[in-house]
Amino acid sequence: MRSFISEKLDFVQKKARSAYSDITGKVTLISEVFNGLPIISSFESTESTNFDEKHYFIIPFKLSEYGIALHTMRSLPKGAAEINDLPKRRIFHFYNEHAEGQLKRYLLEQAESSVMQGQHDKISSIENLANSIDALDNKLTYGMLLVGGLSAIVNPILGATIAAKAILPSVTGLVNKHGLKPLGEKFTQSSLTSQIEQAKQKVQRDFESGNTLKLINPILHELDLALNTTEQQHDPLLDFDLSSSDIDELDSLIWRSLTIKALRHVYDEVLEDNSKHDNAQLGPEDLRWLEMLFASQDPEEQ
Repeated sequence: MRSFISEKLDFVQKKARSAYSDITGKVTLISEVFNGLPIISSFESTESTNFDEKHYFIIPFKLSEYGIALHTMRSLPKGAAEINDLPKRRIFHFYNEHAEGQLKRYLLEQAESSVMQGQHDKISSIENLANSIDALDNKLTYGMLLVGGLSAIVNPILGATIAAKAILPSVTGLVNKHGLKPLGEKFTQSSLTSQIEQAKQKVQRDFESGNTLKLINPILHELDLALNTTEQQHDPLLDFDLSSSDIDELDSLIWRSLTIKALRHVYDEVLEDNSKHDNAQLGPEDLRWLEMLFASQDPEEQ
C-alpha cells in the first residue's frame, strides 16, 4: 500500500510542473505508465458539442503489459469554464466487445489500492466502471481535469501554495475564469481550498448523474484489426473508409477528431522510434495509415 501511494506521489510531482505553463493555465496532457498500464489524461476544447463530456478511450497498444492503453479526456465547448452547468455525459470507446473485460481485469488487480478499496465487487455496470476510473484519474491528477488550474493553487504537492498566498488579494478574477462563483470578494487560503474541493465534488457528482454510454469506436476497431493482420491480409489505408464511419449514439462527428487525437497521444513516440515498430506490431501499412490519420487533423486540433 505504501509503495502504491508513493508511486502516485512521484507521478504527480514529475508531471504537474510540465503540465502547467503557469498557475492560471489548464492542464493539457498528463501521460505515464502506471502499474503496467499507459494512462493518458487530457483536456480538450471542441466546436460542435453542447455537452461537458468525459471520454474513455481503450486503445489497442501491444507495448503495454495489458495490451491496451487508457486515455481519459475531458472535452468542453470552446470558451466553457471547467466548473459549469452544461449537461454531462461519459462515453466509453471500446475497440471490440472484449475490451471492456480487459479494462475491468486491470482495475480488479488494483483493488488492494487505496483508490479502489470498496470498488472491487462493484465493477459490473458501465457506470461503476466509469466511477472506478474517475477515482484513479482524480488521484493521479489531483482533480486537475475537474477544476483545471485551481487544483494547483491549493495543492502543496504541486508546489503552488506560496504562489496562491501571493495572489489571494486578486484571486476573484482567477476563480471566475475557471467557473467557480466566489461567496465573497475576499478569500482566505482555507476558504479557497474548501470552495475548490466542493467544486471538484460537484463536477464529479454531475458526471455520475449524467448519461454513461459505451460503444464500439470504428477507428479503434480498425486499429485492432490492423495490428493483428499482415499487409497481405488487410491494409487499413485501402480497406477502411473513415468518411463512411459513424456512431449512431453520438450526434456529431467530433468523436473522430477526439479519437485521432487520443491515438496521436499514445502512438506519436512509437512512430518516431523505428526500434519499437516490431514489438508494437506496426507493419508498414499500419504506419502509413496512422500517419495519414494524424496528417488529416487540422493543425489547431493537434
